[in-house]
Amino acid sequence: MKPEEIFASYNCDTTHRVQAIFSSIFILQNRMQTAGEKLQTQISMKQWLLLAMTASCPEPRTLTNVGKLMGCSRQNIKKLALALEKKGFIRLRLGGNNSVCIELTEKAMGYSEEVGERHLQSLKLLFQDFSEDEIETLFRLYAKLYEGIERVEKYAEEIDK
Repeated sequence: MKPEEIFASYNCDTTHRVQAIFSSIFILQNRMQTAGEKLQTQISMKQWLLLAMTASCPEPRTLTNVGKLMGCSRQNIKKLALALEKKGFIRLRLGGNNSVCIELTEKAMGYSEEVGERHLQSLKLLFQDFSEDEIETLFRLYAKLYEGIERVEKYAEEIDK
């Protein structure tokens, strides 16, 4: 079944639409990861995201702080970071309070420049059917989705007690 057919079959009421949106978030993530890894073969998309989030993370760029930005545990970030360190894209160093900080290397900066045009072209292709107003609306809707995720996280914490 094609995605359009799935959406058509779920377009009967709000409950079904919400289910379709929820499942499509995971499907889109998988498809974007697969497509992205065809465009860049040196590192995985999750490793690329760690580099991007590290570059935009305010100091100190610790495993914990980058993990919060990415929505991942410190342990998952450490696993990604160790792989990137082996490849020479980052350096890990001890920070204050036994924290581990991430430093981007020249190799990471060079790689970012190398694949930058491919990433820009990918974004253009991904959003070419959207008007500026639709992009603005989608941006606002994603902000609401993040608020919803925070409520689900709090709910999960309450259940876990």
